[in-house]
Order: sequence, then structure tokens, then C-alpha cells
Amino acid sequence: MPLNRFRILRRSRALAGALLAAALACGLPVRAAELKQYQYRQVFINVCRADPRTDTIRTYWKDAAGTPLGTFTRLDAMLRAQGQEMLCATNAGIYDKQLQPLGLYVENGSLLRKLNTRKNAYGNFYLQPNGVFVLGERQAYIVETSDYAAEAGLWNTVARYATQSGPLMIVEGKINPRFDPESINAVVRNAVCLDAAGMVSLAIARNPISFYDFAKFLRDDIKCTDALYLDGSISRMYPTLEANMGPAFGAMIAVTKAHAAK
Repeated sequence: MPLNRFRILRRSRALAGALLAAALACGLPVRAAELKQYQYRQVFINVCRADPRTDTIRTYWKDAAGTPLGTFTRLDAMLRAQGQEMLCATNAGIYDKQLQPLGLYVENGSLLRKLNTRKNAYGNFYLQPNGVFVLGERQAYIVETSDYAAEAGLWNTVARYATQSGPLMIVEGKINPRFDPESINAVVRNAVCLDAAGMVSLAIARNPISFYDFAKFLRDDIKCTDALYLDGSISRMYPTLEANMGPAFGAMIAVTKAHAAK
């Protein structure tokens, strides 16, 4: 995104944060992360919705020994040992055979994998445009890869956590024009998206769906203005019955809360 656009977005998010602070001061209720199941035509879609201003949202890849966590079970065990409860989680993007993120990956402000600007290659990651999900200080962004590259110094400063994937499914309310409304290419898919208020939604279609229909659901049913595809077929979400079935992942996105003091 151009720098001026970023500044406008930052000001609008700052205003939203100020309104939230006022609500807290007045004792008005603020919703915590919530999980909900939707039905879109014949497809069941689970959504975990969280507020980056009040909820803990971050990405995870490796344990303290440097081994990829790979599963929700291992991530949950690590978080419990740290006094955290995992409210929901999903795989955080496309990865290679060594469970390494295929593109940019930032954790706790450290750049662990570089931005991947390659375009002419096979696979969903390289469908254009692709992009980056960025978690800053109490704010979240979805940024087109070329815009991130153009202002890399700025975005690397903003990003506390980030994961690159592709393609972008929705950009400023418009569905990716490469998606065919008549496509019969349907698989299980997951995505992360943002609405106009800055809320983050992790979403997974639990039975097969096309790119277009999934994007249409994200835009029309849960009002996302921007969305980034994470992966397909192998994708899962915690908590569901199938959360710990299937292959290991690369990185994961999770929403957590601290254990209540006893």
C-alpha cells in the first residue's frame, strides 16, 4: 500500500482505538473473541472473530528448541505451559516440505523468512495478487505483496507478527477478478480477513468450496473488506473434531487468553 494510504488507514484505526478506549472507560461491554458456524449454500464455514485491540492474536512456527510445532496439539501444550489458553487457531499459510513458510514470516518482531516476490510460478501462493497478513501494535492489516515490498522498511517496523500467502481473495471490497464464479474447483479452504472496523476473522470452509464462493461469503456474510487465502485441502481449525487429523503445518495463527488466576 502507498505510504499515504497507510497513514490514512493508521489514523482511522487509531480513531477506532480511541473509541474503544472510551467504551471501556464508560463501562460499555466489549466482545471477546467469538466462534461461530455459518452455512453458505451447502457448505459449513467456521469463523473465529477477534479484535486485535483487545484480544491476543499472533503467529507461531517453532518451539523453544527450534523445531516446527506442526500441530495444534503441540501448540496448545506449549501455550498451556506458558499460562495461555488457545481459543482458536488455524494454519497460517502455504509452506514447503521442511514446514518452512513459503514467503515472509515475522514472529515477535523478528524477520524469520524473507518476502517472496516471485510471480511466475505454479501454485496458489503465486496467484496474483498475493499478500501479507500483518499484526502490528493492536492493529491488523492485509497488504498486497508489491505494496509491502515498496515500503518494506515501514512495514518491517510495523509488523510484530506477519505471514505471507496467496492469493488475495478480496481487496477493498472487490473479489479477485481471477476467480471464476462458475468454477467447479472446490476444496476445503481457509483464510484470514478484516472488516471495516479492523476486526480479524479466521475462517475455514469445512467442506469443499470454490475460491469465488468462499470470497463471496467472506465479503457478503461476514462483511470482510480484505481477505487473504491461507491454504486448501490440508487446512484445519481448532477447535473442531478434525483439528488434529492430517499432516503437520508450517506456521499457525492463534487467538489466546491468559489462564484465570486461581
